[in-house]
Amino acid sequence: MPTFETLKAMANAAREADEVPEAIRLYTELVGIRPNWTEGWWYLGTLYYEKDQYTDGARAFQRFVTLEPKNGQGWAMLGLCKYQTKDYVTSLEHLGKGRELGLAGNEELARVVRYHQAVLLTLGRQFEAAQALLNGFAVEHRESDSVLDALGMAVLRISDPLEKLNSLQQEMIRQFGKAAFLAGERKASESRKLYDELEEHYRNRPNVAYAYGVSLLAEKEPERAMTYFKEELKRNPNHVASMLQIALQTMSSGKFEEALPYAKKASTVDPENFAAYYALGRIYLGLNDVPSAITMLVRASKVAPDVPGVYFVLASAYTRAKKPAEAARARAEFARLEALDKERRGEATAEDTKSDALEKSGPR
Repeated sequence: MPTFETLKAMANAAREADEVPEAIRLYTELVGIRPNWTEGWWYLGTLYYEKDQYTDGARAFQRFVTLEPKNGQGWAMLGLCKYQTKDYVTSLEHLGKGRELGLAGNEELARVVRYHQAVLLTLGRQFEAAQALLNGFAVEHRESDSVLDALGMAVLRISDPLEKLNSLQQEMIRQFGKAAFLAGERKASESRKLYDELEEHYRNRPNVAYAYGVSLLAEKEPERAMTYFKEELKRNPNHVASMLQIALQTMSSGKFEEALPYAKKASTVDPENFAAYYALGRIYLGLNDVPSAITMLVRASKVAPDVPGVYFVLASAYTRAKKPAEAARARAEFARLEALDKERRGEATAEDTKSDALEKSGPR
């Protein structure tokens, strides 16, 4: 009977020769002999992933991260397998954990993970967060059809799967993705020209006026942007994102009374929207209604407990309410989350800039 080391050599040879079925068979035998052999579970998982056998791959990577819970690459691969099996909630959780733990300098994996995170965030209607992740591809000048499509979906706030949309919708999405990509590349004149053409061509379609308004905000044209947010509200009186943009822009001009109804309605239409409560908290602070500000900001912190800015404003509100202990706790939480965010941003930057070797064909 072959020894473990002999079988291991045979499995490695089969894997390196791209004899995948034989490699899978041998690695399966090996982890049966040594269930805690992490290297075997890793190779088994990657081989299943390459063969599109994602359920089996997920089982292998689940065993791997059980043995090595601090291995970010393992969590990332588990998340990618879960994505392919359409277990999207679990996938997003595992992908995030993988990035948080670090991907050990694997630049290609880092980009594939970031892309899939963005797609999942869009499916979950977290459009701004998705666009923020995808903008990194524009900064790196890594254009691909898949990135443009994902960016267009985020810009146009479309959460339906792309494959369920008709060809005209798909074309519109890719064009808006291209306009946003150009903006991310700092090609402002090209981006503006394309946005202008798209707004005229697709006028009155859902979220087009909103997307155009956001592009104007990025170019420091808030007054023109407000016109388009109001146009979006004419088309859809319950368009929460437009309400919040109007509330925030109006508030930034010191017109707190004028901003208040927009933020209130946004919180009524979408009671789980942390930004609505955050905006209300800032507006009430501007109106010197400190108790109401605290109530709204605490609610925002419960809906989105990981957003540092909420605690920064909450600390100010508690200070004005002469509640030093609560203010100190809010400042401490702000500092903790801000430090964590900086750490994550630093890690992501390192992963995303170490190599220029990723092909432009787009993530898998």
